[in-house]
Amino acid sequence: MPNETHIQGSQHIVIQNVTDSTLTLQVNGEVREIQNQLAELKALLECQNAQKVQYAEKIYNIEHIDEANFGFLTGKKAFNELLTRELIQAIQPNCTSAQRFLEKVAHIPNWESQTRISDKAKEIIAYSFVGVIGKQLSKLMAIGKEDFSEAKQRKYLEKCIDIVKRSLDLVCFALLSRLWDAQKDQIRLFSDAEKEVLSHRFEDAFEPSIAEQFHLLQLLHTIFSKKEYHLDFPLQELAHFAADLQADSTLHQTCRRMQDLHQKLDKSQYDLLDCFEAETLLADFFRHFHFLVNYHMASIKRIGYRQIRNDSPHFLHRYSALGIDSKANVDAEKINYITDAVHTDAVLLYRGEDYRDHINLFPFVIDYNALTLEHGAKICFYRSQSIDDGSLEYLFLEDNSIVHLEWKGILKADTDLNEFLLSDENHKQLNLDSVVDHFREARNCLLDDALNFDDL
Repeated sequence: MPNETHIQGSQHIVIQNVTDSTLTLQVNGEVREIQNQLAELKALLECQNAQKVQYAEKIYNIEHIDEANFGFLTGKKAFNELLTRELIQAIQPNCTSAQRFLEKVAHIPNWESQTRISDKAKEIIAYSFVGVIGKQLSKLMAIGKEDFSEAKQRKYLEKCIDIVKRSLDLVCFALLSRLWDAQKDQIRLFSDAEKEVLSHRFEDAFEPSIAEQFHLLQLLHTIFSKKEYHLDFPLQELAHFAADLQADSTLHQTCRRMQDLHQKLDKSQYDLLDCFEAETLLADFFRHFHFLVNYHMASIKRIGYRQIRNDSPHFLHRYSALGIDSKANVDAEKINYITDAVHTDAVLLYRGEDYRDHINLFPFVIDYNALTLEHGAKICFYRSQSIDDGSLEYLFLEDNSIVHLEWKGILKADTDLNEFLLSDENHKQLNLDSVVDHFREARNCLLDDALNFDDL
């Protein structure tokens, strides 16, 4: 550990070593040992007329340390412990596995600190949350198990922020998708202010901030709540969400603080206590969005048709059940042989186990591999439009890489589709063009406007 230093003449104490029971400190060149308790540390700081403490090359103001994050700072409380306990409790009203787990650990104090027990809770959380969100939570839990490092802190903060952003995206995209469907049946005239917020989501050259995402969610909730519009919420839990979306509500404050952390991350001004705050804020966030465990996601790959003489016709659906299941399968490939058709090349969000009653998230959420006739799932969320050429930018959730979709206009008025679709390359580009076409259609329908894309 570095030797004790001074910051503009203000003395601080260096924590050199930590055990469950003691802290070894360097004070004015002298090594001291005290109990591993915040009260003991504060008493020593007061005695030495110091306001700061140094640990792992980071310097903290004692005013920013409380009982909760002190345990995190000194290693008494590990990454994900608070989050695991809070999430398993938050989802238990809607999750049988969480209920059973909590019954089994009811008489085990501090079970979240015991790896053999907490790992099971983490598994339940990962396979219970909807599709891509469950996968991201699983990644966060894995980061929390890594050896302590500066890189770990950055990755942990980034993933906490990503999970909030993708969760807000998912809910907003569900509302936008259902609103688009409703607008095709009956035009509802939105105010200029409402159109401006909607247009930003379609046309902005930059990924929206958490604050902007929250504002969009507020607007969409207001639109769906208007009695004269006769709209049903696609996620039924949102019908009782008005109080959560009020200015300065608990959720609003949580999102605002997470946005502040994002800014600290961008400026590389974060420290270990920010990781604890991010974990705490993520737990607070899911106290509001715990209902996402009620939903599933599926990517429809291919639809086959089968009808034998004198038998009723059936459709063979090949799809990926997105997310992690209770047997640790990821994006498992499945088959469904039923009498109903379903949208092809679509990512569906649905409540319960039957995807026939679903929200079609296309083109806001796409499976790039399904569109390009590849195996496996590559789920991408719409992010923004490119400044350079106006192409659509999608975020691949597994590594946050950008996928650009540029409209090629490969299908002409006189094209013979029978000949055209013999080529897999033509088929792929036609699928990708359809993403851009549907995105334009959704934008024009929701804004009651025709946008000229001839210059793209």
